[in-house]
Amino acid sequence: MFDLLNHATGLEVEGEILFSTNFDYLFPDAARSSACLVPDGPECTEGLKTLGTEMAGDTGGSADFSDTPAVYTYFGQFIDHDTTARTDREHGLSQIGNYEPVDAADPDDVVVEVRNGRRPDFDLDSVFGESPALAAYGTPDAVTSQTQKVHEADLRLRLFRAGDRRDVPREGREAVIPDARNDENLNLSQLQFAMMAFHNAVMDAQPSGSDVQRHVRARQLCRWAFQFVVVNDWLPTVCDQGVVADTLANGPRFLGAVAGRPHAFMPLEYSVAAFRFAHSMVRPEYQPNAGTAPRPINQLLGFASNAQSDDYFDVDDQLKEEFVIDWDFYAGTASTVQMARKIDTKIAAGLGTLPFEGRVGDPVLGNLARANLLRGKKLCIPTAQAMSHAFRLRPLSADQLTDGEDSDIADVLVQYGFHKRTPLWYYVLREAAVQHGGQRLGELGSRIVAETIISFVKQDPNSYLANRDDVAVNKTFVDVIPGSGGQVRQITDLLEIAGVHG
Repeated sequence: MFDLLNHATGLEVEGEILFSTNFDYLFPDAARSSACLVPDGPECTEGLKTLGTEMAGDTGGSADFSDTPAVYTYFGQFIDHDTTARTDREHGLSQIGNYEPVDAADPDDVVVEVRNGRRPDFDLDSVFGESPALAAYGTPDAVTSQTQKVHEADLRLRLFRAGDRRDVPREGREAVIPDARNDENLNLSQLQFAMMAFHNAVMDAQPSGSDVQRHVRARQLCRWAFQFVVVNDWLPTVCDQGVVADTLANGPRFLGAVAGRPHAFMPLEYSVAAFRFAHSMVRPEYQPNAGTAPRPINQLLGFASNAQSDDYFDVDDQLKEEFVIDWDFYAGTASTVQMARKIDTKIAAGLGTLPFEGRVGDPVLGNLARANLLRGKKLCIPTAQAMSHAFRLRPLSADQLTDGEDSDIADVLVQYGFHKRTPLWYYVLREAAVQHGGQRLGELGSRIVAETIISFVKQDPNSYLANRDDVAVNKTFVDVIPGSGGQVRQITDLLEIAGVHG
């Protein structure tokens, strides 16, 4: 359980997570070669800070928005929280805040000391935590663990509903969910509610069996549906579709036994750099529904504890009806749908002044772009050129990086040599803009993201891909409610079955 883990304070109690999995590098030789990294030293650090300042300044305009509905941004964040934890941790060798010296750590130390507090197998433990102690249900001392705390006595997940009000359950204003990070902004919190409601709807529809049997089957079906949507809807929407198809058919090539890697691990190049592409997709403001005016993103961040928190909650400390998300404003094809920002080298200005405790006023941690760039340096993420060569790709030229780029950003690239040794996070965003007009990731970004996600699904013996003989698993959908409209193909199907959309 992650009730104390959030992006503001990191892990507050070391003993809270009593298991961990591995981080490592896709290309460990590159991470250990100075020629494959951005330069060390204070000048490079200053350049990365300056680059981050120039990147975090978008105030929004119609030309900045993509053809991708906004729900894909937050589904991506949900994926991240379900599979990774601790790369943002402001502790030990990964510390970057408050103008601390930011020198590259030893990669050997990184893979030992930076541990993933998640299993990267898309098993929805951010919804379920772990299975409650099923044998204990019905006894006087049944509710004794954090996992049991999120379940009702019949094993349905606890939810708050009152008329048209929908919210995750809270104690005070603190969300009672397995991962507190999924309550860090309003949009993600409402998606967390939807995923919990999805489980309850699937469990309610199971035709027979005890509460335990229905819960176990529902959990299995929900995980398969989630994995199917990640692979067949979310990935082709945000990545180059040819790369996704190729990876499904012929990959992965750099993870698992095929690459001579004897242990499973979450790639640092993915979690620290490439997968953070979605930060560019965040809009400067969002309108939750027809009855509520748009709110700036830095007010929606930390909405349960920031300076505007009283605006969002009623006297019972649950979300007011006016802030319950109408998913017609985030998903589907309605005329009201807000589109994600394009994937490019700008991020919403509000992400340059993060409101989280411990980040307000910090010159690095308070600016998401600066934090991403400096974290990449600290944790020895190889440059985009090194990654491209390792994938056997031709990297963007210096001219492609600078021509047509924002002039202030282009000046920083040239001044500090980043047009030749380019930070991977920046490059993934620029590549998307150059190769696809910001509508989806370019080839290197797509290769890293698709390779990582598909490899974990393929290697998991409990995934939908490994259970295609089950009656619920079809080539084009997962049927979570057989014969009753339970076919899940895309994100909107999850929302509709959850009863929050359509």
